[in-house]
Amino acid sequence: MSSRAQDDLEEIEEQNRKSSEGNAGTERWLISYADFMTLLLAFFIVMFAISQVNKAKLEGFEHSMQVAFGGRPPVVRTAPPKANEPFHHLPSPVPLVAVPPAVEQAIRQQERAMAQMESRLNRVLKPLIEAHQVSIVHTTTGDRIRINAQVLFPSGSAQLAPKALAIVDSIGNVLKPLTYRIFVEGYTNRLPIRTAKFPSNWYLSAARAISVVNRFVGDGVNPNQLSAIGRGKYHPTLLYTPATLQKALVANRRVTVVVQGNTKIIMREITQMSNQGKTMPGVKP
Repeated sequence: MSSRAQDDLEEIEEQNRKSSEGNAGTERWLISYADFMTLLLAFFIVMFAISQVNKAKLEGFEHSMQVAFGGRPPVVRTAPPKANEPFHHLPSPVPLVAVPPAVEQAIRQQERAMAQMESRLNRVLKPLIEAHQVSIVHTTTGDRIRINAQVLFPSGSAQLAPKALAIVDSIGNVLKPLTYRIFVEGYTNRLPIRTAKFPSNWYLSAARAISVVNRFVGDGVNPNQLSAIGRGKYHPTLLYTPATLQKALVANRRVTVVVQGNTKIIMREITQMSNQGKTMPGVKP
């Protein structure tokens, strides 16, 4: 083939290639247009689905959320969820316990009794509270009366000091009318002890708790409500650090009287009796 013919052939191929690229560039907008139309269609489908709200299911969902967050009082439910309510395909939930009026009255009486006890303790122990020797703390499990062992026992002893008898008696007289469980917990600091009477801090802390319990019994507190617990040195109320060492050695020698009376305990007992098919004493089913 001549050089002239070869040049003509290459020129024709170059023109065909440019023509193909030009056609592809002019039709590229169709791809973007198709993607846009697909997204627009999906958007309108979603909007249409949202606009079709099942009113019955929405009301059922609102009712469930109100009950879950305490908007309405609990009631006993005997019928399974209706077909138009949320989660209707799931098994029926466990029925909630409706609190009888008699139980509500017992709870109110208990709250008043605990408030009166706190008021009386604050009055009779006021000098010790102001001197930071006694503190009264209200917790979710009852009231905790913490007494610094410095005002109760000599160092290394479980025998109540003469001036401590009046303190323990004043507390016992306040606790005597109550019908709640009372735990007396003895604590020591971390200084070791090893004597014939007290081989370790366990023995000493338990003996101190028993001394207070015996005094409470003498004050007329029901022994069936009392328990003595030795905590040893393992539950410090103030951590031992170089800056607080001396203060911690004094603060961690203590006796704590725990009065276990509150609404949560009553509700727990109600739940247990409901599960066992029992009723509260004095409350008709």
